Amino acid sequence: MFSEHLQRYAQEKYDLRLPFLGGLKGEIEAAMGNCTPREQVLMKFLYGTMPLRDAGEYDFAMFLGFVRHSIMVYDRMEWCREIPEDIFLHHILYYRINTENIEDCRGFFYDKLIDRVKGLSVREAVIEINYWCAENGTYEASDNRTISPVTVYKSGKGRCGEESTFAVTAFRSVGIPARQVYTPRWAHCDDNHAWVEVYVEGKWHFLGACEPEEVLDKGWFTNASSRALLVHTRTFSDYSGDSAAECLGHDDLMVYYNDTATYALTRPCEIQVLDEDRNPVENVHVSFEILNMAEYCSVVNLYTDGEGKVSVTIGLGDIHVRAMKDGLSCEAWISPEDGVGTVLILTGEREKLKKDVWKDTDVRAPKDYPMNPVILTKEQKERNRKRIHEANQMRENRINGYFKKEVASQYPEEAEILRLSAGNFAEIYKFLTKDQNPYRKALLHSLSVKDYKDARADILESHLKGAAPYSKEWEEYGDPAIYEKYILCPRILLEEMTDYRGFIEDFFNDNEKEGFRKHPGAIWEYINQHISFEPKLDYKTICSTPKGSLKLLQSNPLSQRILFVAICRTLGIPSRINPVNLEAEVYKAGSFVSIFRADEIISDNFQESGKLVLLGETDSLWTYYQTWTIGRLNGGQFTSLDYTGLKFADGVLTLDLGPGIYRLITSVRLPSGNQNASEYVFELKKDEEKTVTMRLRSGNLEDMLVETLLDDFEVTVSEENGIEQTVPASVLTEGKANILAILSEGQEPTEHVLNEMLEQKDALTSVDARIIFLLQGKFSLKNRTIGKVLETIPGIKVGYINFDDTVEPLARRMYVDPEKLPLLIVTDPGMKAIYGCSGYNVGSVDLMVKLLGLSRNRL
Repeated sequence: MFSEHLQRYAQEKYDLRLPFLGGLKGEIEAAMGNCTPREQVLMKFLYGTMPLRDAGEYDFAMFLGFVRHSIMVYDRMEWCREIPEDIFLHHILYYRINTENIEDCRGFFYDKLIDRVKGLSVREAVIEINYWCAENGTYEASDNRTISPVTVYKSGKGRCGEESTFAVTAFRSVGIPARQVYTPRWAHCDDNHAWVEVYVEGKWHFLGACEPEEVLDKGWFTNASSRALLVHTRTFSDYSGDSAAECLGHDDLMVYYNDTATYALTRPCEIQVLDEDRNPVENVHVSFEILNMAEYCSVVNLYTDGEGKVSVTIGLGDIHVRAMKDGLSCEAWISPEDGVGTVLILTGEREKLKKDVWKDTDVRAPKDYPMNPVILTKEQKERNRKRIHEANQMRENRINGYFKKEVASQYPEEAEILRLSAGNFAEIYKFLTKDQNPYRKALLHSLSVKDYKDARADILESHLKGAAPYSKEWEEYGDPAIYEKYILCPRILLEEMTDYRGFIEDFFNDNEKEGFRKHPGAIWEYINQHISFEPKLDYKTICSTPKGSLKLLQSNPLSQRILFVAICRTLGIPSRINPVNLEAEVYKAGSFVSIFRADEIISDNFQESGKLVLLGETDSLWTYYQTWTIGRLNGGQFTSLDYTGLKFADGVLTLDLGPGIYRLITSVRLPSGNQNASEYVFELKKDEEKTVTMRLRSGNLEDMLVETLLDDFEVTVSEENGIEQTVPASVLTEGKANILAILSEGQEPTEHVLNEMLEQKDALTSVDARIIFLLQGKFSLKNRTIGKVLETIPGIKVGYINFDDTVEPLARRMYVDPEKLPLLIVTDPGMKAIYGCSGYNVGSVDLMVKLLGLSRNRL
């Protein structure tokens, strides 16, 4: 089954990994001896290539379950035996897809799917499996912890990274190679996305996870992905590799492959880095960064060769490049569309600081291009619509069936928690109802929404019991909230939830624990002395659990801070990860202080930070991770601080910041996807107060215009004789400019837009454009505000559309939020859209009138 090359590769990797397995080495070696020869090859391949933290988190039996299942499908599934060896290893065998919690679940998915795909071709099976995925999972925004595929099944929901992990697991379970495809950040809007590729008939094809179509190579993101700067896939080893794709190299343990050319027009981009004497510099870290969410997100990291050069193939838009080595750096905006190489000169960071100067940049997003123009027939669309409707009903019925309303009603304050737990209802209910301990409820309320979906009753019980000795102290202190949030709560950051208290209690002796309680700083000293870190064996976006860190005596810097907090909480010391800068802190003298000050005597007037006073003209302009961010320089790169939800008040915001170099970024996203950006780099010294006047560059009216050809859709209209007929939207919109208004009557945003139309009645009456209200049905006309607008502004055309089929494709095509109505679209005569917006935006009606005039002049 396996080549000699693989057997040598697996053994070499395994031998190199053994020294890092610490006390687990003997246990793993003994278990390996009980495996069959085929199992040994695959187990050694996994242990030799997996993120090192996984070896400390999961038992040997867990990985053996994946190995045995992959061998089983290879033996049973005819299509599996035709697959190249490297694709089998990376995209059927491999247990990890993203940063998900790992469970031995392939057999569960296989049992659900095997009867459904019997007798089908591999192409037919892929399509059928994706319909099954839609029957069991759909999209839901949530935090960045990636739940397991089984939890997605039990909860029926997941964000795109979880949906795609769920779908890849389903495909792999029946021997169909599948991989997650990822654009770390879009260039045209503030978001990212993950989807799936499957290996069918010797070629990779894409599809939307849990978003089935009747054909492959189609998804709602087809147009969006044509505007991507970077799309990549990844593997956990370099075995054989993807010969058809550009290798982006290693980033820690991972190997990344460039998949952008599958989805977008691309060109090669070359960077050369020189020193100040114009000599090439080797081994310079070059980071390619996309401006998204008002921050630079690093999407490719390369190192220069002997000529000081790196090269990468990217989409046709502007990208920010930063080069760093030995405290020197340089940066520039580049675009491969300009067709020339870029030369960067390394200099010192402080030499580039310009006091009180904003630097403006106009950032161009790639234009969309029909790279994968799959067109469905009317019959295919109708079948798909029907099947998706049925899938939604099946999923909702199953998920709703988990909730026991009568039982939950006995706990009114926890009823919503029990509803959110979905398929984990029994676990949450078991913990909640064991006895009358009031801290049961407090513990549950301290968790994240996602925790309700997969928290185990026994683990919650262990934390309740472990924290119990410290509750009375904080009750007497008069601040039980500190106890509940920072001692009792088992959730620290995004790590898997484990019984770390029991493990920590047994790991340290009584003298060590007593010393830690007296001097919390000693905990950090212990971690620094005993917990090592091997970056090349790390998958940096996964956190180790406290238990895993101590078992291996190995974890990354963030996981070490999580371990610090876990030890503190176990010993009754309130502790947390600071949500802004992700530093570990302890509660001392009424506030949280850094671990480096954990043993100091803190006075009320102690100050080690500076103050930054930001002046913004209008509070509503400033939304963190949308119109502005601030980052601190660390190790040659700026790391964004997380001030999510922080608001300006009366045009002022004051931040306490430690000494250092910082960068403010502001950005206005235009309808075209382009951005008007500004940045301000400054140094803040200890005890200094610095005032900065914020700068936000709004676009010109011309910047609002786009040129987007809409796909046709059907509209039902009533003729003067009262007879209804269904016509293409292209017929309704021909010959004259149009304002299309998809309205959700009675909802506040729609009411605001309608009232604004009444205020602008004179302008709308005189504008040389047709106004078309697109409603769900005749019942919508009963809405009083819609009736008033139709009465006040003559000539408005009314049509009826299927919202399920029409709203999302139109919104996606205009790159606006499909979840927000009303959807307003302005078109030139026909189906060429020049502007679109969703939800309510103050002045949107006036803006549409102005844009119609501007477009007419342009024509």
